[in-house]
Amino acid sequence: MKILKGLLLLLWFISCQKTEQEYHYQNILIGGMCEVKFYCASAKVARKIINEIDKELKYLDSLLSYFSENSLVSKINREHRAFVTPDIKPIFLMADSISRLTDGLFDISVSPLLEIWGFYKKEKRIPDKKEIEQAKNLVDYKKIKMIGDSLFIPDNMKIDLGGIAQGFAADKIADILKKHDIKSAIINIAGEVYAIGKSPKNKPWIVGIKHPRQDGVIEKVGLIDCALSTSGDYEKFFIVNGIRYPHIINPKTGYPAREFASVTIFADNTTFADGIATAVSVMGAHKGKKFLDSLGIKGIIYYEEDNRLERLESE
Repeated sequence: MKILKGLLLLLWFISCQKTEQEYHYQNILIGGMCEVKFYCASAKVARKIINEIDKELKYLDSLLSYFSENSLVSKINREHRAFVTPDIKPIFLMADSISRLTDGLFDISVSPLLEIWGFYKKEKRIPDKKEIEQAKNLVDYKKIKMIGDSLFIPDNMKIDLGGIAQGFAADKIADILKKHDIKSAIINIAGEVYAIGKSPKNKPWIVGIKHPRQDGVIEKVGLIDCALSTSGDYEKFFIVNGIRYPHIINPKTGYPAREFASVTIFADNTTFADGIATAVSVMGAHKGKKFLDSLGIKGIIYYEEDNRLERLESE
């Protein structure tokens, strides 16, 4: 009889446990497709999470866009100063840290160079040396000042958070999911990825790295509580006389980075991974690998040599 009661109690306990269901969010914001997949035992909580994700992404999109006249970025570029709320301030602090870490090869003031190369318009072009030198003189992250909760830039400077905003958004969504005690989720903000826990199969989340020269993926990697960011010369580019000019520009030379095909960075923080991927792309494959090795940052770099793709992985 005691065994029967114990068995009934166990069956009752099992029946009371709620099975986690899969939930999705999808929208086009922050300059690309935003996708979130997570597992939750409560439909009510899941709906609340989806609403919070949507609200946060629309909020970030309204503030961080270079092209929206009403964004925080546009206000800074127009008035050369702005109050920065505590929830947004970390993106500027992280940008400054990455700029210092990479000796300025990541620089949010690179906007004048992107402009003269035509990456803000459909009329991409190769500027002359004089234009490049003039634009280079307007680029210097060291002149961006955060004093208290206010950001200041010189009158002739413009900033663009495009090299870090999507990673920042992924981290903010991860914070929402963790706040609701979600243990299994995958976040993809326009290619910036953050994995929470393991997949429902109790295995790493599998993420594909896009092939730089054709459709599909070139390799797959597993993620557990980890961020991944990939920068590629195939995202926005133009070709003149057989030379590929990607939208990632070296702030020091004023020319597009050409010694890489794709750079994938793994880190605990997607904002950091996003910025470092941009900087390593500028460094080029071999210098980039040395940089990653020196800091113990995991990365996978593809580059072209003699019309074939070569692969490097940091140690």
